[in-house]
Amino acid sequence: MNQEDWEELWHYADLHQIWGIVGEGLRHFPDIKIPENAAERFRQAEENLAYQYYYMLSFTTYVTDLLAAESIPCYVLKGIALNAMYPREEMRKLADADVYVPDRKDFERADRILRQRGFMYERGFADFHSGYTKQIGERSCLLELHWRPCEEISDRDAERAVTEIYGGLPYAPDTCRVSGVMVPVLPPAEFAFQLLLHMLQHFVHEGFGLRLLCDWSVFWKEKGSGVPAEKFLSYLHRTGLEGFAWTVTQICIDHMGLDKSYVEWLGGIDGRTYRESTDMLYTDIIYGGEFGKGEKSRMMIFQNGSSVLVSCVRAVHHAMKFRFPRACRWIPAWPFLWGMTIAVFLKNNRRLDRGETGEIIKSAKKREKLLKQMKIFG
Repeated sequence: MNQEDWEELWHYADLHQIWGIVGEGLRHFPDIKIPENAAERFRQAEENLAYQYYYMLSFTTYVTDLLAAESIPCYVLKGIALNAMYPREEMRKLADADVYVPDRKDFERADRILRQRGFMYERGFADFHSGYTKQIGERSCLLELHWRPCEEISDRDAERAVTEIYGGLPYAPDTCRVSGVMVPVLPPAEFAFQLLLHMLQHFVHEGFGLRLLCDWSVFWKEKGSGVPAEKFLSYLHRTGLEGFAWTVTQICIDHMGLDKSYVEWLGGIDGRTYRESTDMLYTDIIYGGEFGKGEKSRMMIFQNGSSVLVSCVRAVHHAMKFRFPRACRWIPAWPFLWGMTIAVFLKNNRRLDRGETGEIIKSAKKREKLLKQMKIFG
C-alpha cells in the first residue's frame, strides 16, 4: 500500500466511523508496514473510543440501575450490548445510551425520576424517544429514552405488526454481560428485529454506513443460534421486510465475512428476487457513509409509488414531528409548524452546504429504485 492507499483507507474508516474496527483488523496483518502518520491516526482514534466506551458503560448501567431501583422494566437497545459482542469491547463507536421502557406509564414515571436526578431534558428529539443529558465527571452524556423500539413506519400494515410484536412482548429480558456487568436486553429474535428496524429507519432517510453492517454481522455470529428462525421469519413476513433483511444479510456474507451457518433463517427467503439489490445497496452504503454524510444530497427516499409532492410532504411532516414534538400534537398548528420546518431546512441547507433541492430530489428518486427492488413493505 502506498501513501494514497493509506489516505483512502483512513477516509473510508472516518466516513463510516469504524476507526477501531479497521485498526483491529490491521493487527491481523503484522507484516504490513503502517506509515507513522496513519498509525498515529488509528492510535488516537482507538484511545478516544476506549475513553468513550468506559464513560458510556458507566452511564448506561447508572441509568438501568436507577430504573431498576424504582421497579421500572427496561431494555438496553444496541449500545454497550453490541460492544460486548465485538472481539474488543472498546473498538465500536458509542455516541449515546438507548434505553427502552415499553410501558407508557412506566416511561412517564422514568421521565420524572430522571429529571429529579439532574438529567436535563433536551428538546427537538424524535417522536419515539426523549433525549436527556447528564454530566458525568468531565463529560456530558446523552440518554435516549425510548417508549417504542423505532420510529413510526409509514406503511400501516408494517406499523401495526411492529406495534403488536413489541406491544405484546411480556417483560422477560435476556441478559448481556458487558465488562462483567449484566444488563437487560431484548430477547434474541426481538433484539435482531430491532437492529433491522434501526437500519431501515436510517435507510429511508439519509442511509446508513458500514458500522451498522458490522453490528449486524457480529450479532448473528454471537447470538444467531439463540434466534428462533421461524419466529424471526414471521416478523419479516408480517412487516414486508424479507427483501431488506435478505439483502443486508447477503451483503454481510459477501463482504463482511459473515458465514451462512449463522443465519439459517436466510434459507427461508427466495433470494433470487432480490439478488440485484445487493450490489445496489452495497454501493449506496459505501459512498453514503455513516448516515449519508458522504453525499450532500442525501436527505430522504421516495416511498414506493409516491409522487415527488407526496414524498416531500411526508418528509416535511416527519421533520416537523422531530423538531416540534410537543407542539405537533395540536393539529391546527400543523400549517404554521410546516412553514417553520421548511424555513429551518432552507437555512440549514445553506449553512451546511447541503445539496440543492433538485439534487436532493434526484438522489431520492435514485434510491427509490432500491426500495422497489427489495420490495420493502411489498
